[in-house]
Amino acid sequence: MAKQPSWPRLIGSGLIAGAVINLCEWGVHAVWLDDAWREGFAALGKTPTGWSTFIPANLLVGVLAVWGYRWLSEVYGSGLRTAVRTALIVWIIFWVIPTGAMQPLALFPNRLLAWTVLVGSFDGGLATLLGAWLYDGMRENPRTVSRALTAP
Repeated sequence: MAKQPSWPRLIGSGLIAGAVINLCEWGVHAVWLDDAWREGFAALGKTPTGWSTFIPANLLVGVLAVWGYRWLSEVYGSGLRTAVRTALIVWIIFWVIPTGAMQPLALFPNRLLAWTVLVGSFDGGLATLLGAWLYDGMRENPRTVSRALTAP
């Protein structure tokens, strides 16, 4: 039977992870690529508004990343390998799939969509690794590691 997570630690670690995502996304999209995004929106006859909705969404992604790490730790054991697995899952679900679904619509230049996916691999991965480390130090748990390595 799975042990109950430390909810305060999980949520706190997740919010810090989400803040890392917000900081990286803001630096890339709102500062470095701001002109390109404005051009992309202008081509649609719109102005970029509503960016602030990404702030709570990214905080939630951070919490979900730590929760996912905690859940996968029950199967694979705590540690770097599980954190990397979690980071890959988070990146695919929250960056690759949604951005890939927008590409055939030709709403934005492919360059901006590619940057979104690339930046997501960095900030989502960094945030997940940091959140996992803050949650449990990514300490190997011999009980769960040995269980994950045994053949059924």
